[in-house]
Amino acid sequence: MASDMEVRMKQRCVIELLHVQKIAPNDIHRRLLNVYGDQTVDVSTVRQWVAHFSSGDSDVKDEPRSGRPCTAVTPRNKERLHQLIRTNRRITTRELCTELNIGCNTLEGMVATLEYREVCARWVPRMLIQEHKEHRMQVCQDLLNQYEAEGEFPSSLHHR
Repeated sequence: MASDMEVRMKQRCVIELLHVQKIAPNDIHRRLLNVYGDQTVDVSTVRQWVAHFSSGDSDVKDEPRSGRPCTAVTPRNKERLHQLIRTNRRITTRELCTELNIGCNTLEGMVATLEYREVCARWVPRMLIQEHKEHRMQVCQDLLNQYEAEGEFPSSLHHR
C-alpha cells in the first residue's frame, strides 16, 4: 500500500496534468475522488495546487518548512498505544500521553486512526462486532417482551 505522501504526490501530478488540459478544479477533484476515494485531497487543496501551477511553477514537491517534523506518530507508538488501551481500558488520556511521551493532540489523532473512542471513562472500539450487535438486539427484544407482558410501568417508577 502506498504511503499518504506518495498518494498526495501522485494526485499533484494528476492535478498538474488536468490543469494543463484546462479542466476546472471542481472537475479535477471529482475525477480524483473516482480514483483515490477517501484518500483524495480536499477540493481547497486542488484549488491551491491549480493556483500554484497557474503561476508558472510546475514543481509538485512541497517547499521546505521550518519547525520540527512530527516524530510521535510512528508504527511503534501506535502499537504501544493499542497495547496500553487493550491492557487497561480505563487508562486516562493524561496517563497515555505520559506513558508514550507525546502531546494530547497527537494522541487524539492516533486514537482516531486506531478507531477507539472513550465512553464512560473506558476505551472501546468504535465499531461493534456482530456479537455485540446481537446482544444489544436480544436485550431490546427482552425489554419489549417484558413491556408487552406487564403493560405500563408501575406507578412507583414514574417521576413525580
